Amino acid sequence: MLKDSVIFEYENGTLTVNQYSFCEIMKHIMVNYVNISYDEASKIVDNSGFVEPIKDVMEAALLSHELEYYWAIGLYYKDELFEKGICEEPENFDEYFAFLDDIMKKYNLKEPFEWD
Repeated sequence: MLKDSVIFEYENGTLTVNQYSFCEIMKHIMVNYVNISYDEASKIVDNSGFVEPIKDVMEAALLSHELEYYWAIGLYYKDELFEKGICEEPENFDEYFAFLDDIMKKYNLKEPFEWD
């Protein structure tokens, strides 16, 4: 079961992983940028490795290194991403970050990875 507020300690501090929020954000990115239904996006995310528990700081660091957009679009398009020339980044970063802020507020989601 996905959950938020999973804490990992490491030599420089703590990392809080909000995996539920991370997966929800990816679903909403698919709805907004791929134009699929929330139900379809949920099925895609729920059947992916992203719902498996994050085991350690290194795994979280690798996930946090890319925008949620990258993971969501890659998960939806898979191999077609490069074949169709689909951009791995949002075209307009200001609009993208405003969209993220809006959905995080609307659905009470947390930052996926909080480094302290």
